[in-house]
Amino acid sequence: MWYNYYHAVSGLECKLNRVQKSQTSSNYSGEIVLIKDKTRVDDGEVQELSFTMVATVQEVEESAKEFFRQISQKDIPGFRKGKAPRNILEQSVGGHANAMGGVAETLINEFAFKAIDDEGVLFIGDPQFNVAEMLEEGKPFSFDVSGPVAPSMHLASYEPVSIVMPPEEATEQDIKAQIRELQSYYHSFETIDDAEHKAEWGDYVEMTLTVTNHGRMVSGLGAADRMIGLGEGTMPESFDAQVIGSKVGDRLEFDFEAKDAEGESEYGDGELSAIVEVKGLRRCIVPEVDDAFAVKVGCENVDDLRKQLKLAINMQKGKDLPGLMVDRAIDQLVNRLEGAVPAYYIDFIRQDVGREMIQSLKQQGTSLQQWMLQNSIDGDKMKEKISIEAERRAAIDCALESLFAQKGWELSEEDIDGMFSSERGLEGTREDWEKSGRMASVRKMCRQSKSTEWLVETAVVTVVEEPVE
Repeated sequence: MWYNYYHAVSGLECKLNRVQKSQTSSNYSGEIVLIKDKTRVDDGEVQELSFTMVATVQEVEESAKEFFRQISQKDIPGFRKGKAPRNILEQSVGGHANAMGGVAETLINEFAFKAIDDEGVLFIGDPQFNVAEMLEEGKPFSFDVSGPVAPSMHLASYEPVSIVMPPEEATEQDIKAQIRELQSYYHSFETIDDAEHKAEWGDYVEMTLTVTNHGRMVSGLGAADRMIGLGEGTMPESFDAQVIGSKVGDRLEFDFEAKDAEGESEYGDGELSAIVEVKGLRRCIVPEVDDAFAVKVGCENVDDLRKQLKLAINMQKGKDLPGLMVDRAIDQLVNRLEGAVPAYYIDFIRQDVGREMIQSLKQQGTSLQQWMLQNSIDGDKMKEKISIEAERRAAIDCALESLFAQKGWELSEEDIDGMFSSERGLEGTREDWEKSGRMASVRKMCRQSKSTEWLVETAVVTVVEEPVE
């Protein structure tokens, strides 16, 4: 990346803004050799990190050579490219002060960001660079760097977490649940021919349905033909209750609520109105679990069916339970965070969540607008979902970092190299990440990986057979 340098003679302050690098970086062998006076400041809203960086005399000399080499390639009246003397080159950029500002810019571009990355510092946004004294050739050059960073937070406890996990082996409850799924898949419907039959719980009602929210049509529910299972959860219970007792040919008009357990709704305030024309009533026929049914689903008999289901469940548990254990261990750790994650950091994470979602939808061949329409989600609901996810990720980030710091762990070169193994999912080699100045991100991922591994390895696990959804 290339950074434009704006040099203000008054106060000799400089601020660098990130833009795409157009020049080819020179291959300097030196590095910023000293980072000192590192300080974290918390004003109650934002935590910032500041420190002083010092470049050696050699680095100043190399940066001066590179700066004047670049401007010597420009067209300067009366001189061939590369042949103008030093004083003319300085005049071409506005004098000695501006030239030294250009040398400082070159030095910071070439050395500072790599040194910051090597130090493991991750700024939120672009750091600010402040120069107290003008760069002088033949002398070391120092400048201050500052910017917001992820907040440092504390946990109420750093002891192993306690979690509840389902059994690793398939239980009788698991097998029965899978059999019910198979029965549901192979179900059939029969028409209820009794003209006097009144709809009851468990019946399936064929209807033409129109739903509005304060007169505004709900997407996909304008004179729509539907078959609704009463009590099956297809529609809210308040809707089903209004249909109970109806007969074929009835026309119903009523209000109902579409809200979740927290009182939230995907349909405005959730206060909806419906017009229902009952076209028919059906009864769901679920097949008996016998040898004939077992053969139908590809097994020899019921015993073989149960055996095959148990094997399949165990395989699925082998895939799912490790991830579930990680999630539950992290959830328990997050519950120990003292205080709320600062808003500025949640805002920063929110940007990543939004970008990731858009990229994911793009890979699926759809846009955010199309996805929102298909799922009946308005803009406010979408923002809320992204904010909730951002809060969760920010809290996880702070909790895992706090655990790593409190335990006093350190990263080895083997730890970092291990992040580039195939199962970690990092694209490219370590050399690629070093060249692009992203090793601080790798170190952060490595710290959080070590924290997570410790959480899982030390977790106190209670095995409980949980209800099957």
